[in-house]
Amino acid sequence: MYRYFTFFVLMAISGLLYAQNTTYATETFRDTRIISGQSVETSVQGQAKFIISHRFGDIYEQNPFSLLYNFFGFNGGANMRIGLDYGITNWLTVGAGRSNLARTYDGFVKVKLLKQSTGDKNMPITLTLYSDISVITDTSDELLDPYFTGGIGYANQLLIARKFSDGFSLQLMPTHVHRNLVDLNSDPNDIFAVGIATKVRVAKNIDLTGEYFYTLPDQLPVGYDNCLSIGADFITKGHVFQLQFSNSPYLIPEHYIGKTQGSIYETVNGKPDFNIRFGFNITRTFKVAGRPYE
Repeated sequence: MYRYFTFFVLMAISGLLYAQNTTYATETFRDTRIISGQSVETSVQGQAKFIISHRFGDIYEQNPFSLLYNFFGFNGGANMRIGLDYGITNWLTVGAGRSNLARTYDGFVKVKLLKQSTGDKNMPITLTLYSDISVITDTSDELLDPYFTGGIGYANQLLIARKFSDGFSLQLMPTHVHRNLVDLNSDPNDIFAVGIATKVRVAKNIDLTGEYFYTLPDQLPVGYDNCLSIGADFITKGHVFQLQFSNSPYLIPEHYIGKTQGSIYETVNGKPDFNIRFGFNITRTFKVAGRPYE
């Protein structure tokens, strides 16, 4: 009996020593969102995030004076999303939100499958699975009026990231988007895209970010384009402020992939036109229950 007890004690000690020789990457990105898209980060156990996202109208409308006339898009049509995320465990996050464009509700689950580490456990990447479902409830759309299921869409993303240093991280995002109902019979219900995102730290609490979603060929209708965004993160105690510029007004993957209209720069009637929108994310983090663990 004593020999068995000694064996289990030695096994437990060796397990602790093994774990102590493994270093896990932290803050691959500063928040669970990069700009429009999700990062590999998940909320810690018992932690909730209240997120307000806003994307204003076009900054530039074929006229340099429109910058001030529309006050950087503040007078244009805007899209806003209010959401709440919750960390059930350190590797499992759930969330829900509502966008005012088309009165869209969405919910998601996010699971961290692998975590970048060095030492006894050597893992070169962090891998997170993100799955989202949304429903458009705007009954003024004649296409959606007879069918509640017509407004349903969903997106699945595999988030693959590596933190190369404290100042630089890179993420790839293979993505599948499905919409039950599309505008034209010729439009695809399923869209496949690949996203890329990066973070560059320029100060202790300031990061520059960028993301681009490339839709695979022959999937976008005429007049639609890929989503491109750049931004800056400002981190304070309990808050993350993200300022951004994008060519898309949308805030969930079912919309900013496949529904973004207009490239960053194009010519209209011989005049230059920049399809750029200013926006922001404000994230407030607070503890609800449980004891966070690593």
